[in-house]
Amino acid sequence: MAALAAVMLHTSAWSAEAPPVDSVKAVAGGYAKQLKSGLMAQMGSNGPEGSITACSAQAAQLGAETAARTGWSIRRVSTQARNPLAMPDAYEHETLKAFAKEIAGGKEDASRYEVVDEGGVRYARFMKAIRIEPVCLTCHGDKEVPSGVMQKLSEKYPHDAARGYKVGDLRGALSIRIKLDD
Repeated sequence: MAALAAVMLHTSAWSAEAPPVDSVKAVAGGYAKQLKSGLMAQMGSNGPEGSITACSAQAAQLGAETAARTGWSIRRVSTQARNPLAMPDAYEHETLKAFAKEIAGGKEDASRYEVVDEGGVRYARFMKAIRIEPVCLTCHGDKEVPSGVMQKLSEKYPHDAARGYKVGDLRGALSIRIKLDD
């Protein structure tokens, strides 16, 4: 929490240049840590079926809270989305393709931070790859997904493309950005 407090600055503070990458990583790391601990708590108390709704709801809530505190918009994206809101924009799509190549080449931790121009507006953008861990297979695996979980996922996400993963696969990325120009 202290790391997040250190980066709680108003958006206009970045009008001249991008924030230091360590500040951006602190925002991303704080979000990811809170999301994972919340999901693990939900799984512990409600089982995998009960945590399905909590996963998307917690991500949205944490994203809104992070944006309010820091000015950074934050979300998870994937080319194999479960939730249509997690579909990548053009920048995110290209970055995910680059991450897939890096990971296939043996890189353990893929991330990117840069300033980009989008429609005449400058943004600082940071993306960090999300890899599949063993616990993820409960909802994103193949044979590992229990039938009750499979049924609930099919009901909630009829166009779900987020299954069939193996440990270490690229699941998607954490994507955060902040507008640099007023």
